[in-house]
Amino acid sequence: MVAKTDRAPRFGSTWRRLPATCPGDMPAGIAEAGVAMDRITRITEDRHRPGQTPVVALSHNEINILPDFLSHYRTLCYASFLIVDDRSTDGSREYLAAQPDVTLFEPVPGAEFGKERAIWKSGLLDHYGAGQWCLSPDVDELFVCPGPVSRGLAGYIAALEAEGAEAAIALMIDMYGDLALADHVHKADDGLSLTQRFDHFDGPAPFPGGYTMRPVTKKQLETHPAPPVRFNGGARDRLFFLQDAQPTALQSRMIERFLRLDRTVTPRGLDAVLRRLARNRTRHLFQGALNATKIGLFKWQPGTVFNGHVMDRPVRLSESIAALLHFPLTRGRAGIEYIVQRGQHAGGSRYYKALLDGGGLDRSPVFEHSRRYEGPQSLTGLIRDVPGGR
Repeated sequence: MVAKTDRAPRFGSTWRRLPATCPGDMPAGIAEAGVAMDRITRITEDRHRPGQTPVVALSHNEINILPDFLSHYRTLCYASFLIVDDRSTDGSREYLAAQPDVTLFEPVPGAEFGKERAIWKSGLLDHYGAGQWCLSPDVDELFVCPGPVSRGLAGYIAALEAEGAEAAIALMIDMYGDLALADHVHKADDGLSLTQRFDHFDGPAPFPGGYTMRPVTKKQLETHPAPPVRFNGGARDRLFFLQDAQPTALQSRMIERFLRLDRTVTPRGLDAVLRRLARNRTRHLFQGALNATKIGLFKWQPGTVFNGHVMDRPVRLSESIAALLHFPLTRGRAGIEYIVQRGQHAGGSRYYKALLDGGGLDRSPVFEHSRRYEGPQSLTGLIRDVPGGR
């Protein structure tokens, strides 16, 4: 049994007004009258210590992957986990409460995950992460630094600061095994890690395969200045049967020349003009494509509204690209059915519903451009180090 202690402090100002529209996983229209900042309650003692890296996350019924999640970030850094458990019923809450480096919270009665998750994250970051480098992954995401493995997160942060950056974007890389999606089941106690069980991912490939990096629209920049680009592609677009893109020869050349991952993160000058032109001339090819972009590592500015994908204020982004290894399917067919029922993923989980209805669960997602993950070096061509980083 987890004993309640006290209400979490109010984070920053009493009220925060969110933008009317948010791309990514943050629904529109949730802040018409503002949202109070005391929407979560701390249910363990405060276990955060000075010098720890805040790792802010939300959890719901993910006991099967929580050990991998905690182990990965404990290896990556001196982590302080600040986790909101959204009414889990599978033992996640009790497991997290027993961890010595986890400070656990729960929503207050009436608080809704789908509408308020950005508030919960931003509030915890305001309180625990002001002026510090922080991580805010989902529980099914493992952050991977670019550059030498021996350098670690601390060395990567030092390189970012030398670059003058305040944040680094991360490419979400969907991980899968060579087995039917219905059989993608992970158990935490059988000796296999997530990356051992689901050890494949989509590597670089000609469009419509592979990944692209496209500039966002001017309208999006007005409300969410960071990041100025958006990643698309990978297994998520293949698995969710969004569309069979049929580019013309000119469109294919434009994509390969201006919209691939070897371009700059922050377009400027003529490069920005040409990439925006390429985006406009090919935009119909990306209709329905899922957002594979996250701001993976950042020096937190209090008062920022952040949902994982976008921020409501400008930040100086690194020209490096990190990775978030993403494990969206770890509970087989039953897990996908539960995701659809809960409806809390992007678009009301309609993409997962399409996966259920489309018959794709009985096939392996491995294809000709799949790669096997054997460490960060396997991600060559998808991630890149800070310019001049060592």
